[in-house]
Amino acid sequence: MASWRPPGFRSAPASSPTSFRNGAPDTWQRIGVTALLGLGFLPLVLALETRIGLFVGAMLAVAFAGIRWPGLRPGGWTLGLLTLAGGLNVIDTYQGIAGQHPGTALLLTMLSLKLLEVRTRRDLRVLLLVFGFLVVVQFLFDQSPARTLLMGALLVANFALLFDLAQDAHAGSPLGRARRAGRVALSMMLQAIPLALLLFVFFPRLDTPLWDLGLENPYAITGLNDWLEPGSVTQLIISGEDALRVRFDRDPGIPVERMYWRGPVLWHNDGRRWVPARVGEFAQASPQLRPEAEALSYTVAMEPTNQPWLIGLDLPTQVPSDARLSADFQVLAAAPVDEFRIYRMTSVPVYSTLGLSPDEAQAALALPGNVTPRMRTLVEGWQADGAAPEAIVQRALQHFGQPPFSYTLLPPALGANPVDAFLFDARAGFCEHYAAAFAVLMRIAGIPSRIVLGYLGGERNPINGEVLVRQSEAHAWNEVWLADRGWVRIDPTAAIDPARVDADRHIAALGAGAPARFRVDDQGLFGKGARGLRLLADALGSGWRQWVVGFSTRNQRQLLDRLDLGPLRDLGLVLGMVIGGALIMLAWNLLLARPSRPRDPLLRAYQRFMRRLSPLGLARRPTEGPVDHRNRIDRARPDLTEAVDAILAPYLRLRYGGSQDPADLQQLRQRIARFRPARRAPTDMQD
Repeated sequence: MASWRPPGFRSAPASSPTSFRNGAPDTWQRIGVTALLGLGFLPLVLALETRIGLFVGAMLAVAFAGIRWPGLRPGGWTLGLLTLAGGLNVIDTYQGIAGQHPGTALLLTMLSLKLLEVRTRRDLRVLLLVFGFLVVVQFLFDQSPARTLLMGALLVANFALLFDLAQDAHAGSPLGRARRAGRVALSMMLQAIPLALLLFVFFPRLDTPLWDLGLENPYAITGLNDWLEPGSVTQLIISGEDALRVRFDRDPGIPVERMYWRGPVLWHNDGRRWVPARVGEFAQASPQLRPEAEALSYTVAMEPTNQPWLIGLDLPTQVPSDARLSADFQVLAAAPVDEFRIYRMTSVPVYSTLGLSPDEAQAALALPGNVTPRMRTLVEGWQADGAAPEAIVQRALQHFGQPPFSYTLLPPALGANPVDAFLFDARAGFCEHYAAAFAVLMRIAGIPSRIVLGYLGGERNPINGEVLVRQSEAHAWNEVWLADRGWVRIDPTAAIDPARVDADRHIAALGAGAPARFRVDDQGLFGKGARGLRLLADALGSGWRQWVVGFSTRNQRQLLDRLDLGPLRDLGLVLGMVIGGALIMLAWNLLLARPSRPRDPLLRAYQRFMRRLSPLGLARRPTEGPVDHRNRIDRARPDLTEAVDAILAPYLRLRYGGSQDPADLQQLRQRIARFRPARRAPTDMQD
């Protein structure tokens, strides 16, 4: 019986095995890997020096050309010289290879050179495995959702290429292979996402990033300085970078354009530069404040500044636990803000301050050594009738509000005595000029004064209710001490007639290194649509920064507390990972182990046949072929032999005999539908 063959059965010719795993890759595989690395290089190259980008781009061009013309691929000696040139290029550009930028430049250089020596599939697999390091490096430069989506797409392509390299290069058309590899890669990615999310939530956070080796970063972070002199704030005004985002617990009741965001407070002036008070200079240990309005609580998401202060709405009263409120209402963190930070704060928009200590009064009245006679004469004119301090303040503001004073981001050079030159010669400047001049004039008049740096205004996003404050909202204003009100905010720049504001000329003066900024009319259909898309993107980006990038050790502790695992601390995180990981793996195992309906109609029909035999204990065993299975049925239930042979005959012709006759498949389905075996053999057969 072992030699039984169905009628009309002919064996299909066997294909000879081929060795392809370590053979030469085909053209499409070379193109795919080269294009993938090029897309991974592009975002990083844009963040590096031009010389690095030119070298990497040249190597990519040679690699692409070598796919079409193999003779262009460099040999051993040429490749060695290119490697030496690439390494020296990195060292000469960055004066070393240690640090984020030079290390990334060296990685890109070596990967681009590796492309030139690809000869086998193994070489391509090595490049695809190293691509994982390239993905990790991306997030040292940018952690935005757009970069994450791009890297996710490139990872799927990476897995697809790895799968394709493990298959027979001749098994189908390039398009068919790409579809099959893409389905497998996407399935792998989707299966990995739940476990990745679990590790993201429960894996212990480090206080310091792994890549922070204490090396000095020569690339400045945009933000306010703790000093003021002509030109210092102007550089921020032409920057479109984000400074902070604020979400109020309730409607603050203040127009966004009138929101003052407080930063450093400057007391001392050497005639040109203003600087803050020294630590411990004032004896008063804590600020004194009398609220005159309901306090506002809010959450701030602040970009890194490498400075120790935290920005808050004027005037802050309650600050984060790791910060303190100085005597002049600066919010000072325990360490410089060198990474994206989210914190809570409370402020009082209407207030009166109390208590001016002798040390503060002395500092707030100190004059630089370059006060000129005409500056004193100007102030004496305001004091001629014995005016009160409030009246002198108003006369100073009226003076700035009269022609020829104007507002411009491009004032003329002011020389060694910028205040005098601004008041009597240039009479055109920016908020820093008005704030510095106003502070000096008030001190000449005997009114204590100081300068506050921060931001003014912002943009409210109606999608998520946040107020976005950009570096372009950087501002400087004054505070003067009035006996019955304490420190009072005075903004001399606001006294300028809007007709004398030149706010557009600076766009034409932006340097080559400054970001291009365009103005779109918000009233038109296109302008409204563009603004809506920008606000939507900003809302999504803000949520990403707060809930993903900003997910911190404190968030983990809060999660453990909600799960009643807080007392276990790090052990609770480990338990969360182990238990959650086990549940995820169990769920996937149950889901993937569940038999799915095959796409092959022939296989579906054969599985239906097996289901008919299963109650009889005659289903096919894993080690049996169809013929051996048929012979076992014949021995156990001879009464079924004829019906089983009638089913196996068309099945074997279709599966193994090379037949593609639709009539055979239809015949097989009909015979299986009629196959209704009894659970026991007839009595005469048993006897």
